Amino acid sequence: MASQVPMRGYTPHYELDPWQLFTIAWRLIFSEIRWNFIRFWHQWEINQLKKRLDQEKLRLAEVICSRRNLKDKYLDLKDPDLDLVLGQILFLEEEIVHLRKELGVKRQTFVENRMIKYMGE
Repeated sequence: MASQVPMRGYTPHYELDPWQLFTIAWRLIFSEIRWNFIRFWHQWEINQLKKRLDQEKLRLAEVICSRRNLKDKYLDLKDPDLDLVLGQILFLEEEIVHLRKELGVKRQTFVENRMIKYMGE
């Protein structure tokens, strides 16, 4: 008795009547519209963090310039204001990278779930 072994890279062949094809096409269109709304809000959040990062970089420049004027030659790296600003910049950069990765993972999961839902695989 022959056993069935699933083959990797094998794309099953589907025969769809026009109505099924029409239905799947509209589902796909609405699914992509839904994804674009999700992506839009994530991109908006990332852009807000980028604006905040730019503000923190300006604040860092201001702190450096103000401390430099007080002590003509050297900048004190143990200054609490400087430490706070550098910490905020590092946090915002890490958060932006994290949100971008999260968006990529969400897209992959979204597409995989859609394939399972509409194609039954």
